[in-house]
Amino acid sequence: MRRAKILATLGPASNTQKNIESLIKVGLNAVRINMSHGTQEEHAETIKNARAAAKKLDKPLAVLVDLSGPKIRTGLLENAKPVMLENDAEFIITSQDIEGNAQKVSTNFKELPKLVAPKAKILLDDGAIELEVKKVSKTDVVTRVVNGGLLSERKGINLPNTKLPIASLTKKDRVDLEWAMEQSVDYIALSFVRRGEDCAEVKDLIKKLNRRELGRPLLVAKIEKAEAIENLTDILKNTDGVMVARGDLGVETSTELVPVYQKLIIESAVLNDKFVITATQMLQSMIENPRPTRAEASDVANAVWDGTDTVMLSAETATGKYPVEAVATMARIINSAETVKTTKLKRPVKFTEEPTGRTSQALCKAAAICAREILTDKIAVFTESGLMARRLSSVRSGLSTFALTSTDEVRNQLALIWGVEPLCHEEAKTTEAMLKDGEQTLLKAKVVEKGETIVMMAGRLSGLGLSSSVVVWTVGEDVPRK
Repeated sequence: MRRAKILATLGPASNTQKNIESLIKVGLNAVRINMSHGTQEEHAETIKNARAAAKKLDKPLAVLVDLSGPKIRTGLLENAKPVMLENDAEFIITSQDIEGNAQKVSTNFKELPKLVAPKAKILLDDGAIELEVKKVSKTDVVTRVVNGGLLSERKGINLPNTKLPIASLTKKDRVDLEWAMEQSVDYIALSFVRRGEDCAEVKDLIKKLNRRELGRPLLVAKIEKAEAIENLTDILKNTDGVMVARGDLGVETSTELVPVYQKLIIESAVLNDKFVITATQMLQSMIENPRPTRAEASDVANAVWDGTDTVMLSAETATGKYPVEAVATMARIINSAETVKTTKLKRPVKFTEEPTGRTSQALCKAAAICAREILTDKIAVFTESGLMARRLSSVRSGLSTFALTSTDEVRNQLALIWGVEPLCHEEAKTTEAMLKDGEQTLLKAKVVEKGETIVMMAGRLSGLGLSSSVVVWTVGEDVPRK
């Protein structure tokens, strides 16, 4: 059972039901809908295709909607033709509405002249073009081209180490969030998070708009700014999970710090019971080639060894030439990284930390220790909302975790969580019936055999007597050993 999961961005190269079925067959666990491109109608069709593909194959599949966020961009160009910015040339970014050329371009961020000063660095197109501010007027930022290149329309503008007075949730994001909640998606990713307050606001909106009977869509805070690193502890308190968004993080800070921050974010997330996604350029060369570079394979494996829940593909599956091969390759790399020979590289961090005082932590650690003592590597956890399965996953015990839930929504959501294989079982009215139904679900899925001893556990389950319990259960026997 593969522990780390695969999240793939859907786009023109992959968004049909047939294509999504092919991706699931080779290892896909979750799909990403990027709201920076396309229309709501197009995305609704993609989500419909994803759900249909998963249903046909009887596989859980999580759906993550990634909100655009306050992306600062350059404006339109004359005749929509890209322009070449030459090194040492003067180039102006203006708040005026104009059609740009090789000397001047507009921006959608009208406050730009007020926030930058001479000597400040401005990066265009994810850092491909670097500018240095020479002087500023009421409407114009006059710069010198440090590193030139070809500039197309509506490319991103990054201002490293500049604090921007912009809300993480834009008007467009609010509209997209309401739409996403109507689609009953599993995760909402918030772009350009800077502090815990950004997450708290969106989390409250998700709760208000939630349509699920059990649980709710979970919030993912994208860590891509220096301010987010500074406020990481506060952000983790106010979100359900985080994404190491290495593209903008590398532009907003520095490339050489990205691997340092990646390890910091993953370790901090796991220690705080939050799931974590590692994203951007993981198999970048597979956009054009059927095989990755050796460095990319090492990158994916190292993210797995760091303890990430999920590794993500972006353009590789959205617009690349080899989307199925990219997912299959990533699955093979993860499987290799998780072999017996490399398990010593993983650290069960929760067992070396100070006690938290939380019942859920005590229960999860007890279940893991119990499994080790009775010589099993399998734990089945009954969960209504998915929370206890996520708590158990964050212990990173290395055990196979089977989450038994009564709803497809929770089953799909848990598909993205490390080490968890979610299964649906019939809702029971008594503890005894629940345990027996759970046993039959595990047998039907062929993950246990009769006579095998495993650990069963549950958190707080409404309407049943089983609460905060760990049970040693021999499959096929009538009486469990508590």
